[in-house]
Amino acid sequence: MNEATTMIQKFAAAVVFLLLFCLNASAQATQPWSQNTSPLPAPTGPVNDYAGVLDAATVSQLNQKLIAFRDSSGVELAVAVVKTTGERPIFEYSLAVARGWGIGSKEDDNPSGLLFVAIDDRKYFTQISKDLEDELPDGLVGSLQRQYLVPEFRKGNYSKGISDTIDAYIRTIESKGSGTAPPAARSTEPASNGNSGFPTLFCCLIIVIILLVIIFSNRGGGGRGSGGGKKDWGGGFGSALPWIIGSAINSSSSSSSSDWGSGWSSGGSDWGGFGGGGDFGGGGAGGDW
Repeated sequence: MNEATTMIQKFAAAVVFLLLFCLNASAQATQPWSQNTSPLPAPTGPVNDYAGVLDAATVSQLNQKLIAFRDSSGVELAVAVVKTTGERPIFEYSLAVARGWGIGSKEDDNPSGLLFVAIDDRKYFTQISKDLEDELPDGLVGSLQRQYLVPEFRKGNYSKGISDTIDAYIRTIESKGSGTAPPAARSTEPASNGNSGFPTLFCCLIIVIILLVIIFSNRGGGGRGSGGGKKDWGGGFGSALPWIIGSAINSSSSSSSSDWGSGWSSGGSDWGGFGGGGDFGGGGAGGDW
């Protein structure tokens, strides 16, 4: 009787834990979306790779290049790479990142841009601030991306595609500033926007653990070992339940952190953070590959 009561208490505690966990996840998922708040963690440098697709050498070189370009021109450019934007269209997601990170100076003249890529969605968008639209108008931004980014992305060369596109942006801005003609760009493909969903893994994982506990508990209800001693299936799993749940959550959290927090900070020591402007009005262009 005592053993049965103990098992019921452990099962009840597990159910309560599951409910609390799902309620917390639901509360986070239903928080109101703000177009001025970044859904991504704080940046660690001009280039932030949350999908882990860029090599360290490229990230380091891009960070140094973008910092030097900011210091020499006053134009702040940034790169963000994620796996997916979930159910949110990439235009809205990237605009929230550009504004939330405060890319660009707080001064009246604050030219800035964000090249944003969602790998699993196979989509990209470059947000252009109001003070950079003269140098990088929407049509030209789209053409440069289709010329330099799309071909390399289709070959899986994400580092080269992003690096070449950033170089094209810098050359264009510098040429506009010097009065020379910008580099030619081929316009061969239409741009498009879209979105993609992702499963709520955490709740599913917890539910599977609870089901396993129930199954093994039922198996151990009247079973006996070969030596005549009763096998304490339920007790064994019940006592291990906190450890199992904790391990599962830590594993999921580590995976999530790896997916969303693997941005490189190479070159960030001289960076000092974005300027705090975030003056983006929806200018720019995007598409897919």
